[in-house]
Amino acid sequence: MVATRAAIVLGLVLELAACQAQQPGPPPMLGHMTPGPTQATSGTPVYVGNPAASVRIETRVLGFSPDGYARWLAIAHFFDAHGKPTLILANSNLNWVPSVGVSQWQNRMRYGQPSAIVSVDQDGPITLTVQPLLPKLRTVIVRTDTRTWSAPRVVAGAIGPHLVQIGWFPYSALPVTVARIDARGEHTQLSQVSGGSSCYDPTVEPGAVYRYSVTRAGTTVTTNPVHVPPALPRTSIADASGNAMWLYYTTDPVDDIYYRRLDPATIVRQAVAAHLHYVELRAAYGAFFEITPQAKHVVDAIIDGLAAHGIGVIGWSVPREVSYEDLRASLEVAAYRTSSGRRFTGLAVDAERGDEFMGNGPPAIAALAQYLALLREAVGPRYLIVATVEDPYFEHLNEAKYPYRAIARAADVLQPMAYWRMMRKKPPHSTAQVEAELRDSYATLLRFAGRTMPVSMGGQTSALTATGYPPPPEITASLEASKRAGAIGEAFFAWNDTLPQQWAAIGRFSWTRNSRATHALRRSASAPRR
Repeated sequence: MVATRAAIVLGLVLELAACQAQQPGPPPMLGHMTPGPTQATSGTPVYVGNPAASVRIETRVLGFSPDGYARWLAIAHFFDAHGKPTLILANSNLNWVPSVGVSQWQNRMRYGQPSAIVSVDQDGPITLTVQPLLPKLRTVIVRTDTRTWSAPRVVAGAIGPHLVQIGWFPYSALPVTVARIDARGEHTQLSQVSGGSSCYDPTVEPGAVYRYSVTRAGTTVTTNPVHVPPALPRTSIADASGNAMWLYYTTDPVDDIYYRRLDPATIVRQAVAAHLHYVELRAAYGAFFEITPQAKHVVDAIIDGLAAHGIGVIGWSVPREVSYEDLRASLEVAAYRTSSGRRFTGLAVDAERGDEFMGNGPPAIAALAQYLALLREAVGPRYLIVATVEDPYFEHLNEAKYPYRAIARAADVLQPMAYWRMMRKKPPHSTAQVEAELRDSYATLLRFAGRTMPVSMGGQTSALTATGYPPPPEITASLEASKRAGAIGEAFFAWNDTLPQQWAAIGRFSWTRNSRATHALRRSASAPRR
């Protein structure tokens, strides 16, 4: 069987074995604009060179994707008053407004300058209006027409070892028949789907090679071969237990966390001194895989150096949309190997709403549930998924505002962002208050999850708001409360902003002899996996 993309468009929970009853959803909303990063709306642009006086927009046809979308890239290039190129490294803000389809601004690290990708599922002209707001420059309009593109319009690709997506362009209002062709040339009829723009095949074998034939309006087209990646190794829930810390970097030289400023030896020493059991290292933001060839040697030295001391590294990805390319980036994290062959010990998915993440409103809620469901299907039942979720207690959320139950079905471990200082206007008045709030956070999360499962609390060391840095007694209180509540560990945000006295407080705490957490781990290990 295959599952139609309509399940995503309509916001339904993915049911891969019951696709024929699905109905195709509408095409993307016309002229939908994704605003730029919120942190880019204030401040003065940082340039390499002179200030920008003009902007030109480069466009590239990216072709047709297994989502069934035509994808078109636009990159902003800035020039000074003399017409010489100048780079904007930070604090720019542009609006990308397409005439049809949807646009998504891209991480600056991906293309080096502000950029966006426009996706449409209907044939015809596309007009993109680019409005530079900071720096304030003239509006630029660029155009293309998908009818002139020459790339294949029926495309299939493996998301992971257990899931292939097959897409056709343009969107079809009529039924579409999809069949799989194995290496021996044998055809397997998958299903007839009710139109739409793509479907999924969750019955593939890891390591196999397939082609797919797609029949619509009486015409059959066969895709190029799809090489399904090998199965991922079995991982352990215990690898997400104990003390942990989030670590991320950028490729922007103006940032304090520019990857060339990371010292792997220092990072390893800090982790060992703090008795960390694992580190969550960000490796993908949306569809951009952040372990670039330039950064690989630094990242590999961190992963291998920590492993030499028995400290695991879980790959951290940040989803931004339910798309083939975004899901593939998360799978690239799960499959990553260092030059020495070392792997991540699991995948942590930062499941958040907002313009920098999965969007807002009901579509974002549905998208979060769909993303985790597809990710679980793609990696298989034996690979560790940690779902980093918005905290229901501190953020006053429920199932109507965030899909806790659906995410819990796909994840092995839940990790609420229980940032007790960030979520309040005033600092807590006592450590007892911190302890009470962490206990309530843990209990509220499991109530909305709908089942008892391992929880690794997300703690705060950074000064995320005007309430400042949590002092060491609050760090200790959060750890004590998490342990007593039954959590298997606590991960702190974030490495680059943790003070020496906070590191010391984490290092003094031990998760040994935590009977409730040990019981939760044993119960999870013996439970049937999805």
